[in-house]
Amino acid sequence: MVAKLTHGVRRFEHVQPHMMKAIPVLHKISGQLIPMIDADTSAFNEFMEGLRMPCETEAEKEIRTAKMQSGLKTAINVPLTTMRLGDKAWSALVEVAKFGNPASKSDTQVGVKALGTGIWGSYQNVLINMTDIMDEEYKKETLLEAKTLMQRARRKCEEVLQILEDV
Repeated sequence: MVAKLTHGVRRFEHVQPHMMKAIPVLHKISGQLIPMIDADTSAFNEFMEGLRMPCETEAEKEIRTAKMQSGLKTAINVPLTTMRLGDKAWSALVEVAKFGNPASKSDTQVGVKALGTGIWGSYQNVLINMTDIMDEEYKKETLLEAKTLMQRARRKCEEVLQILEDV
């Protein structure tokens, strides 16, 4: 929003290249994040289907466990994908913070905090669904990636807020 409010304003002609660079990135990411809402809602369905499967014989138990594990991985992949998508917005947000319309500073601050909170919430979903994962290698790799994305989100959020502090 702030990039669009800055773009095309004569007073901000000198920053147009920055806004023209940021707007498509942020617009694309927003479009990719919206479907993640529904994906997150249905992600746990596969696990629940597995939970309802018969488990009387060893073969049934194995099939049920595999379905539940697959469902948990799906329930982890959706928030992890959300984290990855959100992570792609930081560079554009730095541009907006540096060169966006100062009268919209609070909107940029809210956007940055919302992105940081969204990534944090997704991280919490990864963690909660990871507790019952049996594949230790998957668990290790996925937790490392999620933790790295979370740490970057904290740093970038602070960086953008600091830039805005100086505006």
